[in-house]
Amino acid sequence: MSVVPSGVMTASSSAKHPSWKTGYYTFSHFLNDAYPNLYPALLPVLMVTMHFSVALAGLLSSIAALTTQLLQPLMGLWADRVGTRFFVAGGLFIGSIVSAAALAFSPSYSIFVAALLVGGLGNAAFHPHASALVGELSGSRKGLGMSLFMIGGNFGRALAPIAATTTFLYLGRHGLWVLALPGMAMAIVMWFVMRPAPKPKIRTQKIWTPAFRQGLKHAGNLLAVVMLRNMASMATLTLLPIMWHTLHRPLSESAALLSTLFLVGSVGNMTGGAISDKVGPKPVLIGSAVLSSVFLWAFLHASGIGIWITIGLLGFSLYSTGSVVMVYGQALFPENKGMASGLTLGVGNTLGALGVGAIGLLATRVGSQEALTVTAALLLISIPFSLRLKRLS
Repeated sequence: MSVVPSGVMTASSSAKHPSWKTGYYTFSHFLNDAYPNLYPALLPVLMVTMHFSVALAGLLSSIAALTTQLLQPLMGLWADRVGTRFFVAGGLFIGSIVSAAALAFSPSYSIFVAALLVGGLGNAAFHPHASALVGELSGSRKGLGMSLFMIGGNFGRALAPIAATTTFLYLGRHGLWVLALPGMAMAIVMWFVMRPAPKPKIRTQKIWTPAFRQGLKHAGNLLAVVMLRNMASMATLTLLPIMWHTLHRPLSESAALLSTLFLVGSVGNMTGGAISDKVGPKPVLIGSAVLSSVFLWAFLHASGIGIWITIGLLGFSLYSTGSVVMVYGQALFPENKGMASGLTLGVGNTLGALGVGAIGLLATRVGSQEALTVTAALLLISIPFSLRLKRLS
Protein backbone atom coordinates (compact mmCIF):
# COMPACT_ATOMS: atom_id res chain seq x y z
CA MET A 1 0.00 0.00 0.00
CA SER A 2 1.13 3.54 -0.56
CA VAL A 3 2.29 5.64 2.35
CA VAL A 4 1.00 9.23 2.52
CA PRO A 5 3.43 11.66 4.19
CA SER A 6 2.00 14.45 6.27
CA GLY A 7 2.03 18.02 5.08
CA VAL A 8 -0.52 20.63 4.15
CA MET A 9 -0.58 22.54 0.90
CA THR A 10 -1.54 26.17 0.92
CA ALA A 11 -4.20 27.65 -1.32
CA SER A 12 -1.57 29.40 -3.42
CA SER A 13 0.44 26.24 -3.97
CA SER A 14 -2.73 24.31 -4.77
CA ALA A 15 -3.43 26.75 -7.56
CA LYS A 16 -0.04 25.99 -9.05
CA HIS A 17 -0.87 22.27 -9.23
CA PRO A 18 -4.17 21.87 -11.11
CA SER A 19 -6.24 18.78 -10.39
CA TRP A 20 -5.98 17.49 -13.97
CA LYS A 21 -2.48 16.36 -13.09
CA THR A 22 -4.00 13.64 -10.90
CA GLY A 23 -4.50 11.54 -14.03
CA TYR A 24 -0.77 11.58 -14.73
CA TYR A 25 -0.03 10.45 -11.19
CA THR A 26 -2.62 7.67 -11.47
CA PHE A 27 -1.10 6.31 -14.68
CA SER A 28 2.38 6.60 -13.18
CA HIS A 29 1.14 4.59 -10.20
CA PHE A 30 -0.23 1.99 -12.63
CA LEU A 31 3.24 1.56 -14.14
CA ASN A 32 5.18 1.91 -10.90
CA ASP A 33 3.26 -0.89 -9.16
CA ALA A 34 3.51 -3.16 -12.19
CA TYR A 35 7.31 -3.43 -12.10
CA PRO A 36 7.79 -5.16 -8.71
CA ASN A 37 5.08 -7.65 -9.73
CA LEU A 38 6.59 -8.73 -13.05
CA TYR A 39 8.87 -11.45 -11.74
CA PRO A 40 6.49 -13.82 -9.82
CA ALA A 41 4.72 -14.99 -12.98
CA LEU A 42 8.12 -15.80 -14.53
CA LEU A 43 9.55 -17.65 -11.52
CA PRO A 44 9.52 -21.08 -13.25
CA VAL A 45 11.60 -19.61 -16.10
CA LEU A 46 13.96 -17.73 -13.78
CA MET A 47 14.50 -20.79 -11.58
CA VAL A 48 15.68 -22.77 -14.60
CA THR A 49 17.86 -20.07 -16.17
CA MET A 50 19.46 -18.90 -12.90
CA HIS A 51 19.47 -22.29 -11.17
CA PHE A 52 17.82 -21.56 -7.83
CA SER A 53 15.43 -23.52 -5.63
CA VAL A 54 11.86 -23.01 -4.43
CA ALA A 55 13.24 -21.92 -1.05
CA LEU A 56 15.30 -19.17 -2.71
CA ALA A 57 12.25 -18.21 -4.80
CA GLY A 58 10.33 -17.64 -1.57
CA LEU A 59 13.20 -15.58 -0.23
CA LEU A 60 12.93 -13.14 -3.16
CA SER A 61 9.78 -11.49 -1.81
CA SER A 62 11.42 -11.20 1.61
CA ILE A 63 14.43 -9.44 0.11
CA ALA A 64 12.38 -7.15 -2.13
CA ALA A 65 10.31 -6.00 0.86
CA LEU A 66 13.42 -4.57 2.52
CA THR A 67 13.30 -1.67 0.07
CA THR A 68 9.79 -1.61 -1.42
CA GLN A 69 8.05 -1.75 1.98
CA LEU A 70 10.40 -1.03 4.87
CA LEU A 71 11.94 2.15 3.44
CA GLN A 72 8.67 3.83 2.46
CA PRO A 73 8.20 5.78 5.72
CA LEU A 74 11.78 7.11 5.61
CA MET A 75 11.42 7.99 1.94
CA GLY A 76 8.20 9.84 2.73
CA LEU A 77 9.84 11.83 5.51
CA TRP A 78 12.82 12.65 3.26
CA ALA A 79 10.58 13.65 0.35
CA ASP A 80 8.57 15.95 2.61
CA ARG A 81 11.69 17.74 3.77
CA VAL A 82 13.43 18.27 0.43
CA GLY A 83 10.60 18.46 -2.13
CA THR A 84 11.90 18.12 -5.76
CA ARG A 85 10.61 16.02 -8.64
CA PHE A 86 13.15 13.25 -8.25
CA PHE A 87 11.21 11.03 -5.84
CA VAL A 88 8.32 10.56 -8.29
CA ALA A 89 9.99 10.88 -11.70
CA GLY A 90 13.35 9.46 -10.65
CA GLY A 91 11.83 6.66 -8.60
CA LEU A 92 9.69 5.52 -11.54
CA PHE A 93 12.65 5.75 -13.95
CA ILE A 94 14.98 3.72 -11.73
CA GLY A 95 12.33 1.14 -10.83
CA SER A 96 11.32 0.54 -14.46
CA ILE A 97 14.76 0.22 -16.02
CA VAL A 98 16.30 -1.86 -13.23
CA SER A 99 13.34 -4.23 -12.85
CA ALA A 100 13.06 -4.96 -16.57
CA ALA A 101 16.82 -5.27 -17.04
CA ALA A 102 17.03 -7.68 -14.11
CA LEU A 103 14.44 -9.98 -15.70
CA ALA A 104 16.09 -9.85 -19.10
CA PHE A 105 19.79 -10.06 -18.31
CA SER A 106 20.56 -11.16 -14.72
CA PRO A 107 23.00 -14.08 -15.06
CA SER A 108 22.72 -15.28 -11.46
CA TYR A 109 20.47 -15.27 -8.43
CA SER A 110 22.73 -12.90 -6.46
CA ILE A 111 22.73 -10.28 -9.21
CA PHE A 112 18.97 -10.61 -9.60
CA VAL A 113 18.56 -10.04 -5.84
CA ALA A 114 20.76 -6.93 -5.99
CA ALA A 115 18.68 -5.60 -8.87
CA LEU A 116 15.45 -6.24 -6.95
CA LEU A 117 16.79 -4.17 -4.06
CA VAL A 118 17.77 -1.27 -6.31
CA GLY A 119 14.47 -1.40 -8.19
CA GLY A 120 12.69 -1.48 -4.85
CA LEU A 121 14.41 1.77 -3.88
CA GLY A 122 12.77 3.42 -6.87
CA ASN A 123 9.40 1.96 -5.95
CA ALA A 124 9.73 3.12 -2.34
CA ALA A 125 10.77 6.62 -3.44
CA PHE A 126 7.74 6.99 -5.72
CA HIS A 127 4.93 5.91 -3.41
CA PRO A 128 4.98 8.32 -0.45
CA HIS A 129 5.62 11.50 -2.38
CA ALA A 130 3.20 10.71 -5.23
CA SER A 131 0.35 9.77 -2.89
CA ALA A 132 0.88 12.91 -0.78
CA LEU A 133 0.86 15.13 -3.87
CA VAL A 134 -2.33 13.46 -5.18
CA GLY A 135 -4.02 14.29 -1.89
CA GLU A 136 -2.99 17.93 -2.31
CA LEU A 137 -4.00 18.09 -5.98
CA SER A 138 -7.45 16.66 -5.27
CA GLY A 139 -8.50 19.61 -3.12
CA SER A 140 -11.92 19.05 -1.58
CA ARG A 141 -12.30 15.74 -3.44
CA LYS A 142 -9.44 13.95 -1.72
CA GLY A 143 -11.37 10.70 -1.37
CA LEU A 144 -12.07 10.49 -5.09
CA GLY A 145 -8.55 11.49 -6.06
CA MET A 146 -6.94 8.97 -3.72
CA SER A 147 -9.33 6.22 -4.81
CA LEU A 148 -8.40 6.74 -8.47
CA PHE A 149 -4.72 6.81 -7.56
CA MET A 150 -4.99 3.52 -5.65
CA ILE A 151 -7.03 1.89 -8.43
CA GLY A 152 -4.18 2.74 -10.80
CA GLY A 153 -1.79 0.77 -8.61
CA ASN A 154 -4.24 -2.13 -8.32
CA PHE A 155 -4.53 -2.42 -12.10
CA GLY A 156 -0.76 -2.23 -12.46
CA ARG A 157 -0.32 -5.22 -10.15
CA ALA A 158 -3.13 -7.07 -11.92
CA LEU A 159 -1.80 -6.64 -15.45
CA ALA A 160 1.89 -7.18 -14.61
CA PRO A 161 1.76 -11.01 -14.81
CA ILE A 162 0.07 -10.90 -18.23
CA ALA A 163 2.52 -8.27 -19.52
CA ALA A 164 5.51 -10.30 -18.32
CA THR A 165 4.40 -13.66 -19.72
CA THR A 166 3.15 -12.24 -23.03
CA THR A 167 6.42 -10.41 -23.62
CA PHE A 168 8.39 -13.53 -22.70
CA LEU A 169 6.38 -15.78 -25.01
CA TYR A 170 6.82 -13.42 -28.00
CA LEU A 171 10.29 -11.96 -27.43
CA GLY A 172 12.03 -14.46 -25.16
CA ARG A 173 13.80 -13.70 -21.92
CA HIS A 174 16.25 -11.17 -23.36
CA GLY A 175 13.35 -9.32 -24.95
CA LEU A 176 11.90 -8.50 -21.53
CA TRP A 177 13.97 -5.29 -21.48
CA VAL A 178 11.24 -3.64 -23.59
CA LEU A 179 9.03 -3.61 -20.51
CA ALA A 180 11.19 -0.76 -19.19
CA LEU A 181 10.15 1.59 -22.01
CA PRO A 182 6.67 2.63 -20.73
CA GLY A 183 8.00 3.46 -17.27
CA MET A 184 11.01 5.37 -18.60
CA ALA A 185 8.82 7.37 -20.96
CA MET A 186 6.28 8.18 -18.23
CA ALA A 187 9.07 9.23 -15.86
CA ILE A 188 10.21 11.80 -18.42
CA VAL A 189 6.62 13.01 -18.85
CA MET A 190 6.24 13.36 -15.08
CA TRP A 191 9.43 15.43 -14.88
CA PHE A 192 7.70 18.07 -16.99
CA VAL A 193 4.23 17.59 -15.47
CA MET A 194 5.64 18.28 -12.01
CA ARG A 195 6.39 21.93 -12.71
CA PRO A 196 6.90 23.85 -10.56
CA ALA A 197 8.74 21.25 -8.48
CA PRO A 198 7.21 20.45 -5.08
CA LYS A 199 8.64 22.65 -2.34
CA PRO A 200 10.11 21.37 0.94
CA LYS A 201 7.58 21.17 3.76
CA ILE A 202 8.49 22.48 7.18
CA ARG A 203 7.55 19.93 9.81
CA THR A 204 6.20 21.64 12.92
CA GLN A 205 5.05 18.48 14.70
CA LYS A 206 7.32 16.24 16.71
CA ILE A 207 7.18 12.53 16.01
CA TRP A 208 7.96 11.13 19.47
CA THR A 209 4.90 12.50 21.24
CA PRO A 210 2.76 10.97 24.03
CA ALA A 211 0.09 10.12 21.42
CA PHE A 212 2.70 8.39 19.25
CA ARG A 213 3.97 6.34 22.21
CA GLN A 214 0.39 5.43 23.09
CA GLY A 215 -0.19 4.26 19.53
CA LEU A 216 2.89 2.06 19.65
CA LYS A 217 1.47 0.22 22.66
CA HIS A 218 -1.48 -0.95 20.57
CA ALA A 219 0.35 -1.41 17.25
CA GLY A 220 1.51 -4.97 17.93
CA ASN A 221 -1.86 -6.58 17.25
CA LEU A 222 -2.22 -4.65 14.00
CA LEU A 223 1.32 -5.65 12.97
CA ALA A 224 0.42 -9.32 13.47
CA VAL A 225 -2.72 -9.00 11.35
CA VAL A 226 -0.89 -7.18 8.54
CA MET A 227 2.03 -9.63 8.69
CA LEU A 228 -0.14 -12.74 8.30
CA ARG A 229 -2.27 -11.17 5.54
CA ASN A 230 0.78 -10.12 3.52
CA MET A 231 2.49 -13.47 4.09
CA ALA A 232 -0.51 -15.28 2.60
CA SER A 233 -0.64 -12.87 -0.33
CA MET A 234 3.06 -13.13 -1.17
CA ALA A 235 3.14 -16.91 -0.64
CA THR A 236 0.29 -17.28 -3.14
CA LEU A 237 1.99 -15.01 -5.69
CA THR A 238 5.27 -16.92 -5.32
CA LEU A 239 4.12 -20.52 -5.15
CA LEU A 240 1.14 -20.50 -7.55
CA PRO A 241 3.28 -20.16 -10.73
CA ILE A 242 5.71 -22.78 -9.43
CA MET A 243 2.88 -25.19 -8.57
CA TRP A 244 1.28 -24.62 -11.99
CA HIS A 245 4.61 -25.37 -13.67
CA THR A 246 4.94 -28.68 -11.82
CA LEU A 247 1.42 -29.55 -12.99
CA HIS A 248 2.59 -28.90 -16.58
CA ARG A 249 0.07 -26.12 -17.05
CA PRO A 250 0.83 -23.15 -19.38
CA LEU A 251 2.76 -20.15 -18.08
CA SER A 252 0.07 -17.87 -19.50
CA GLU A 253 -2.59 -19.62 -17.42
CA SER A 254 -0.81 -19.03 -14.12
CA ALA A 255 -0.32 -15.38 -15.12
CA ALA A 256 -4.04 -15.07 -15.83
CA LEU A 257 -4.81 -16.57 -12.43
CA LEU A 258 -2.59 -14.00 -10.71
CA SER A 259 -4.26 -11.22 -12.67
CA THR A 260 -7.68 -12.51 -11.61
CA LEU A 261 -6.50 -12.57 -7.99
CA PHE A 262 -5.47 -8.91 -8.20
CA LEU A 263 -8.42 -7.63 -10.25
CA VAL A 264 -11.10 -9.15 -8.04
CA GLY A 265 -8.96 -8.20 -5.06
CA SER A 266 -9.24 -4.52 -5.99
CA VAL A 267 -13.04 -4.86 -5.79
CA GLY A 268 -12.64 -6.55 -2.42
CA ASN A 269 -10.44 -3.70 -1.23
CA MET A 270 -13.13 -1.11 -1.92
CA THR A 271 -15.91 -3.32 -0.58
CA GLY A 272 -14.07 -4.10 2.66
CA GLY A 273 -13.49 -0.42 3.32
CA ALA A 274 -17.18 0.39 2.79
CA ILE A 275 -18.31 -2.44 5.08
CA SER A 276 -15.79 -1.38 7.73
CA ASP A 277 -17.29 2.11 7.76
CA LYS A 278 -20.63 0.57 8.78
CA VAL A 279 -19.67 -2.28 11.12
CA GLY A 280 -16.12 -1.43 12.20
CA PRO A 281 -12.76 -3.02 11.35
CA LYS A 282 -12.91 -6.16 13.52
CA PRO A 283 -15.72 -8.01 11.66
CA VAL A 284 -14.02 -7.28 8.31
CA LEU A 285 -10.62 -8.48 9.53
CA ILE A 286 -12.04 -11.65 11.10
CA GLY A 287 -14.30 -12.41 8.14
CA SER A 288 -11.39 -11.86 5.74
CA ALA A 289 -9.20 -14.31 7.66
CA VAL A 290 -11.85 -17.04 7.71
CA LEU A 291 -12.92 -16.65 4.08
CA SER A 292 -9.36 -16.29 2.77
CA SER A 293 -8.37 -19.51 4.54
CA VAL A 294 -11.40 -21.35 3.14
CA PHE A 295 -11.00 -20.06 -0.42
CA LEU A 296 -7.25 -20.74 -0.53
CA TRP A 297 -7.90 -24.33 0.53
CA ALA A 298 -10.76 -24.58 -1.97
CA PHE A 299 -8.58 -23.25 -4.79
CA LEU A 300 -5.94 -25.91 -4.09
CA HIS A 301 -8.59 -28.63 -4.48
CA ALA A 302 -10.66 -27.10 -7.30
CA SER A 303 -10.83 -28.10 -10.94
CA GLY A 304 -12.26 -26.64 -14.13
CA ILE A 305 -14.20 -23.41 -13.74
CA GLY A 306 -13.94 -23.82 -9.97
CA ILE A 307 -10.25 -22.83 -10.17
CA TRP A 308 -11.16 -19.41 -11.56
CA ILE A 309 -14.07 -18.88 -9.17
CA THR A 310 -12.05 -19.75 -6.08
CA ILE A 311 -9.00 -17.67 -7.05
CA GLY A 312 -11.29 -14.69 -7.58
CA LEU A 313 -13.03 -15.22 -4.24
CA LEU A 314 -9.62 -15.59 -2.60
CA GLY A 315 -8.53 -12.26 -4.04
CA PHE A 316 -11.75 -10.57 -2.92
CA SER A 317 -11.46 -11.79 0.67
CA LEU A 318 -7.68 -11.55 1.02
CA TYR A 319 -7.43 -7.94 -0.19
CA SER A 320 -10.63 -6.72 1.45
CA THR A 321 -8.60 -5.57 4.47
CA GLY A 322 -6.19 -3.29 2.58
CA SER A 323 -7.94 0.00 3.22
CA VAL A 324 -9.17 -1.19 6.65
CA VAL A 325 -5.68 -1.64 8.09
CA MET A 326 -4.51 1.62 6.47
CA VAL A 327 -7.31 3.62 8.14
CA TYR A 328 -6.82 1.83 11.46
CA GLY A 329 -3.06 2.47 11.36
CA GLN A 330 -3.63 6.17 10.73
CA ALA A 331 -6.12 6.31 13.61
CA LEU A 332 -3.51 4.87 15.97
CA PHE A 333 -1.17 7.76 15.15
CA PRO A 334 -3.43 10.78 14.55
CA GLU A 335 -0.65 13.36 14.87
CA ASN A 336 1.73 11.69 12.40
CA LYS A 337 -0.53 9.82 10.01
CA GLY A 338 1.86 9.58 7.09
CA MET A 339 5.15 8.52 8.59
CA ALA A 340 3.86 6.71 11.67
CA SER A 341 1.10 4.62 10.12
CA GLY A 342 3.42 3.99 7.20
CA LEU A 343 5.91 2.63 9.69
CA THR A 344 3.29 0.27 11.10
CA LEU A 345 2.15 -1.02 7.72
CA GLY A 346 5.66 -1.03 6.24
CA VAL A 347 7.01 -3.13 9.12
CA GLY A 348 3.96 -5.41 9.05
CA ASN A 349 4.24 -6.05 5.32
CA THR A 350 7.99 -6.62 5.62
CA LEU A 351 7.51 -9.17 8.40
CA GLY A 352 4.93 -10.91 6.24
CA ALA A 353 7.32 -11.01 3.31
CA LEU A 354 10.04 -12.45 5.55
CA GLY A 355 7.60 -15.20 6.50
CA VAL A 356 7.38 -16.19 2.83
CA GLY A 357 11.01 -17.25 3.05
CA ALA A 358 9.99 -19.84 5.65
CA ILE A 359 7.03 -20.91 3.50
CA GLY A 360 9.45 -21.39 0.59
CA LEU A 361 11.65 -23.63 2.73
CA LEU A 362 8.59 -25.66 3.65
CA ALA A 363 7.60 -25.93 -0.03
CA THR A 364 11.04 -27.36 -0.82
CA ARG A 365 10.41 -30.18 1.65
CA VAL A 366 6.72 -30.96 1.19
CA GLY A 367 5.71 -29.30 -2.10
CA SER A 368 4.07 -26.01 -3.09
CA GLN A 369 0.48 -27.23 -2.68
CA GLU A 370 1.11 -28.49 0.84
CA ALA A 371 2.94 -25.28 1.79
CA LEU A 372 -0.04 -23.22 0.61
CA THR A 373 -2.32 -25.47 2.67
CA VAL A 374 -0.26 -24.56 5.73
CA THR A 375 -0.51 -20.90 4.70
CA ALA A 376 -4.31 -21.21 4.66
CA ALA A 377 -4.22 -22.47 8.23
CA LEU A 378 -1.83 -19.72 9.36
CA LEU A 379 -4.32 -17.08 8.23
CA LEU A 380 -6.62 -18.13 11.05
CA ILE A 381 -3.97 -17.18 13.61
CA SER A 382 -4.73 -13.51 12.87
CA ILE A 383 -8.21 -13.81 14.43
CA PRO A 384 -7.12 -13.52 18.11
CA PHE A 385 -5.02 -10.47 17.21
CA SER A 386 -7.99 -8.89 15.44
CA LEU A 387 -10.16 -9.47 18.51
CA ARG A 388 -7.58 -7.70 20.71
CA LEU A 389 -7.42 -4.57 18.54
CA LYS A 390 -8.06 -1.38 20.48
CA ARG A 391 -11.50 0.13 19.98
CA LEU A 392 -11.07 3.49 18.28
CA SER A 393 -13.38 6.43 18.87
